[in-house]
Amino acid sequence: MTIMRMFLALCALGFVAGVVEDGSSFDVSAYPVKWDEDPSVGSGDLAAPPSPGTEAPAPPPKHHMMVKKGMLFLERDLFAGALLPANTRLGYVRRSSSPGPVISSTTSPVPPFRYSSFEKILKFYNVTHGSKQAGRISETLQFCEEAGDKEPHVCATSVAAAREFAATVLGTKEPRAVTSTLHGRTEPLRYVVAPNGIASVGGDAVVPCHPLAYPVEVFYCHNPSNVQALRVQLVGQEDPSVGATAIAVCHKDTGDWDEAYFVMLNGSRGEPICHFMPANYLLWL
Repeated sequence: MTIMRMFLALCALGFVAGVVEDGSSFDVSAYPVKWDEDPSVGSGDLAAPPSPGTEAPAPPPKHHMMVKKGMLFLERDLFAGALLPANTRLGYVRRSSSPGPVISSTTSPVPPFRYSSFEKILKFYNVTHGSKQAGRISETLQFCEEAGDKEPHVCATSVAAAREFAATVLGTKEPRAVTSTLHGRTEPLRYVVAPNGIASVGGDAVVPCHPLAYPVEVFYCHNPSNVQALRVQLVGQEDPSVGATAIAVCHKDTGDWDEAYFVMLNGSRGEPICHFMPANYLLWL
């Protein structure tokens, strides 16, 4: 699986956008990644069907990917004073009405995290067969088994497992995790990049971990090449007392990315594209 196809797959499953809101991996993402059979889009959205003559992306071809602009940005568009799109969301709202997974009352052991155990997983977590949740579980399991070997990666079924993977690929016994952090009880309508608010974090190697759609905590962790991690200080446009310390990852080699991304961002093919990592993501350094 190429890096571009893997990125498309992550977008399709919500991994790039953020999934968890209250501990349930099936809630609305912080950055919505929508699927719609109608390729028409509204302001600020992107419809990205396969370009003529290019390999079709991993998701079903009848759908068109639509990604909110606040998620992705050109590296050159990140500077002190830059204004983020309205309603960019780096955190997640806890919903008291959203219960956690219901575990089967049987004494059966937890089913293995693999597609061949799909039916047992649905039964164990009391997920209705044919439901949207069941579909997301299926997509997650299949993605983890088809991710390929283009770069080191793992589907970690705990933070401890994610940390162990990061320690191995980064060559350190004590990897350090950083996350985006909100300052204040609410997020502003629009964020502004603070003066002197951009700094590199980590070295040449980092391990981003994206939450996956699953009844319990699971992360897709990988060690992409030719990327740079940033810490970005953001403040509210109208109220500087609220803001965020955001983590972003910039992909330096985008030569094989779909042309639709560059059209959406008013960029040129191959120039660096970055994305924020919402508060429920981990970046290991």
